[in-house]
Amino acid sequence: MKKAASVKVFGQCLGIGIDVSKAELVIVGLTDSEPYIKRVNNQLASIRAFVQALKKAGYRGKMICESTGHYHLKLALACEESEMEIIVLNPLQSSKHGKARIRKTKTDAEDALVLAMMCLTEPDLPKPTHLTVSNVLIRLKMGQLAAIEKQLQQSQRSLCQYEETYTELGLELSELQVSLRDHHRSLKRLKKQLEEELENLLVENMANDEIFDQLCALPGYSKIVAGLVGQLDRQVKGSQSWVAYAGLDVSIRESGTWKGKGRLTKRGKAYLRKRLFQAGWGACMNYDCVRAYYDKLKARGRSHTEAICIISRKLLRIAYEIVVNGKIYDPEIAFPG
Repeated sequence: MKKAASVKVFGQCLGIGIDVSKAELVIVGLTDSEPYIKRVNNQLASIRAFVQALKKAGYRGKMICESTGHYHLKLALACEESEMEIIVLNPLQSSKHGKARIRKTKTDAEDALVLAMMCLTEPDLPKPTHLTVSNVLIRLKMGQLAAIEKQLQQSQRSLCQYEETYTELGLELSELQVSLRDHHRSLKRLKKQLEEELENLLVENMANDEIFDQLCALPGYSKIVAGLVGQLDRQVKGSQSWVAYAGLDVSIRESGTWKGKGRLTKRGKAYLRKRLFQAGWGACMNYDCVRAYYDKLKARGRSHTEAICIISRKLLRIAYEIVVNGKIYDPEIAFPG
């Protein structure tokens, strides 16, 4: 790879791949002759300068980066501000291209090169990502809440295990250990406040959308769930795309006559998936028609978790029909007796 002397070189490129990390962006552009590489600090000012220079250079090709936690959001926002289109890929989609190469080299530059090649060779690329400041804020809060929930689960498990042993041995907890329990409770309160912030943001974002009230009327759908679902891409081909985006689809494992047990792919945002699962559970607990459907699934041999996942997927597909196709929710059609 040849080091790019300036951003003008990328104006003549056929495709651009960007590997995003916490510290920097590794940018690789493909020309007819050879690839060019440039490194940019992952700071909003530096990224804006690069994107604006790229636009000034006249680049009109595709540009791809991977979804890497929240580190790619600065790049996506800078592209939206400069009206430059960028495609944000799920890392699973790009990894298959990297594995297909004979020489197994794993560097940031090689990863960016794979993304640049996908601009030219991959026919099934998603549509460009368009993010506003409000969208970015929602995604950041979702990611932060998911991280806090994971931390709370680990903390709760650790506290319970140690306190149980102390009790069995007849030992008293020290002041520091009591403080740890208080810290855990405090973090739970902060999580709840952050969820309230997210709910207010979602409601504000959907204030002028008539679909919001219809989504809130779905069994188990709170304002947060309705707001999160309302943010999903409405240009996709079908409801299965929403299910796959949430990671609620089932992977199939078969070889010859052998059939393995399917598992959730768990792609996409963990926070969204958990809220959808909770919505399915809440619908089962509070709506007779959904409970009857749950009982049928259990009678067919489904476990509790499988039944709730099926209900969560069904509700998400119903939400898709409401949002995209303008249909009205009818419990007698959705959950017939």
